[in-house]
Amino acid sequence: MADDGAEKQEKAEYQLKEPHSYKILSSTMAEAFELDAINTALVAVDKFKHLKDVAFYIKHEYDRKYPGSGKATEGVYHTVVGKSFASAVSHETRQFIHLKVDTYHIILWKSKDTPFHVDAA
Repeated sequence: MADDGAEKQEKAEYQLKEPHSYKILSSTMAEAFELDAINTALVAVDKFKHLKDVAFYIKHEYDRKYPGSGKATEGVYHTVVGKSFASAVSHETRQFIHLKVDTYHIILWKSKDTPFHVDAA
């Protein structure tokens, strides 16, 4: 657990190399999750040049910060980053945000591995 504290402190101390603009376009997340999504997205856009790396960083930071129990019914985070795309996603209640950082649109959401309810046989 000591490593997690040191890692969180390191993330909090990250200084952006340049200023970035951001705007929340749509969100169902609680304010604390929104703020964390914004900060994570700003760091990702600042650190990485390739969009796949930005998406990978955001997804894995959220999976690390808000881990599930490992059950398929609990869900995992997904991220899409780009300048022009369309999307339609199913997400957990209060687990979706669409924001814009500079010219990049970022969608972060949590969904279950399967949208179907499996009844025990």
